[in-house]
Order: sequence, then structure tokens, then C-alpha cells
Amino acid sequence: MRIAVIHHNEDLSNDYGAYVSTLLDNTAEENGYAVKDYEQLLRFREPLQGENVLLHIIIPASGKFSLNRWYNTKLAKIFKKYRLDKALCNYGIGINSNIPQLLLIPDTDILHANKDMLLWKQYASKYLSKYALKAEKILTYSTAVKNSLKEFTATEEQKIFILPYTVNELFKPMEWHDKLYIKSRFSENKEYFVAVLPDDNEKMFTALLRAFSKFKKWQQSNMQLLLLPKEEGFSSQIENKLSLYKYRDDVKLINDAENKETADIIATAYALLHIPFSDGDLWPVSAAVQCGIPVIGFYTESMHEYCDKAAILVNERSEEALGDELIHLYKDETLRNQMSEAAAERAQFYKQKETAANLWQALTNQA
Repeated sequence: MRIAVIHHNEDLSNDYGAYVSTLLDNTAEENGYAVKDYEQLLRFREPLQGENVLLHIIIPASGKFSLNRWYNTKLAKIFKKYRLDKALCNYGIGINSNIPQLLLIPDTDILHANKDMLLWKQYASKYLSKYALKAEKILTYSTAVKNSLKEFTATEEQKIFILPYTVNELFKPMEWHDKLYIKSRFSENKEYFVAVLPDDNEKMFTALLRAFSKFKKWQQSNMQLLLLPKEEGFSSQIENKLSLYKYRDDVKLINDAENKETADIIATAYALLHIPFSDGDLWPVSAAVQCGIPVIGFYTESMHEYCDKAAILVNERSEEALGDELIHLYKDETLRNQMSEAAAERAQFYKQKETAANLWQALTNQA
């Protein structure tokens, strides 16, 4: 089978699309598929060889005319040229082709169109009901989105599949003696909160610092805050802001952690702090749950679904309210232990191997 995966070059924030694509690449290779890039085929004038292929196609369209051209004409020609059998459309935008298509709904944004969205997101929102009707299956990350999608598109329930965020086996609970080693490496042998945030999101960074400040003013402890970037490292603006922060000696920006180190840092944390920038911003939460670590953050339906009793979720989106909950958790060790146990229970629902197998079955129709 030859499968196409459709991307947009303007998309820099679609965590779910990136997560599913990576999961799919790994699973395809395990099943003997060749993973190819359309641009590379063009650049080197290569034919697409082999019957089992996963082909990534990045759409450069940014305007209405080019979007219509790509989705209504050009993609169909590419599918015919390379004899593609199925398409996974990462953003809920279907294709003018008769080949079977799966739609990926990466966030609730496309259910609520506005003029500030990128044009391709507006395009997706405008035609989502039409594409949902045509799609073979629709994939999304939570029951909350599934319910919203049913209402928005009038799609039958059995057509929508939940493919949750998961993390690999490196993310797991750690023994206390292993945690001592991690603390010695990254936090000067001190307890710490941890957060994962975009490398240039100053607003989110400032909110975390303000919440941490309230905690530090209440408890002049040695507690630290470790920050991990979602991408390669933090921007100079964030580093400059930290240099002026009152408790800067207790905040660490960890720019170069490897995957195993990231897993160990999260698994050793007192709690994960999470300020979601969208409903689909769930990878850090999934990692914390898999590591048996409590979560404190702002409420979203999907975060509540993933964490349940493993999280303290604040309805009021304020740094003061978030800081209050850091204090609350620190004062109640029994609560923290209960939340860790709840995280371990929730982790059973978010296994990566099982999720990858479900994705592959949905895409290839394997029994």
C-alpha cells in the first residue's frame, strides 16, 4: 500500500500532527515500509519505488487561490502519478480525489474559525463538515474533541476514532535512589517543579515565573523550577527575562537534554506545571502521567480527561490561582501521593505500542 501524509509548511504549532506523523513513521518502518519525502523525489527526480511506501507531502500554499489549487487539483495529480492508495490529512482538510482519506483533527481551533487564524486553518474550518462526510475515518486526541466534532459536523460516532497522545517506554516512574542521581545532576540535590514550554513563548514563561514567585514568597524553601523547551532551546528574550527574575538562582533552563534525560527529569519532579496554549497541547501531560507525576495547570476538558484525579486543574486562568495550588500540593503530601497513584492508573490508558497499532490498523485496514 502507498500512503500519503499531508502537511502544511506554515504549521509550527500542531503538536498532534507532528506526534502522529512521528508515530506513523516509526510504525511504517517496523512494518517494512519505506518513508519518503515528496520534495526530495522532485529535487532528485527520483521515481517512487516499492509497493509499501509512506510519502510525506508538505503543501507550500498560503493563499486562498493556492490552497484551492493544491487541494482540488494538484494533490489529485500527485496521487495519480505515484499510484497512492490512501491519504492521511493532518488538518481536517480533505482532497478532491476518490482515494480513501483519513482526517486528523489536531485541535479545537478549526471548530471555531476566526480571522486571526492562518488561512489554511480558516479553509479547514469552512469545509470541515464536507470533508468529514467524505472521510473514511476521523482521528483525534480526546473524547471532548470527538463530542464537539460530532456536534459541529453531524458525523456518526463510529466514524471518529480517539488516538491519544502517548510517550515511549523511556517515560516511566523512577525509584527514589535514581531520583537522587537526577537531582544531583540537574537541581543541586533539591526538589523541583518542571514545565515544558515553547522556546519563545514569553507570556507563558512569565506566567510560570509569577506562579513560582507566589510559592517562593510563601515558602522560603530550596524548591526549584526546571524548564524544558519543546524544541531545541530557549530564545534570548527568555534568557534575558530570567536574568532579571528575583528567584533566578532557583530556575534552570535546560536547553540540551536528550530524550532519556527529559524522561528522567519529568519522572523525578515534584509535579509538572502546565499552562496549555491550546486544547491540543497535551504531550507534557501525557509524559507526566506515564511517569506517575502529579500535574498542576489551567483547566481544559481534554486535560481533565487525560489526568482525572492525577491533576489539580485551575478554572481561573491566573498566575495567582496557579501559585495557590503549588502551595496547596506542597502542604499536603498525602494528596501528592494520591495523585501519583492516580497518574499510574491513568497511564494504563495511554500506551504507545497499543496506540501505534491502532493507528496502523486504521490506516491500512488490517484486521
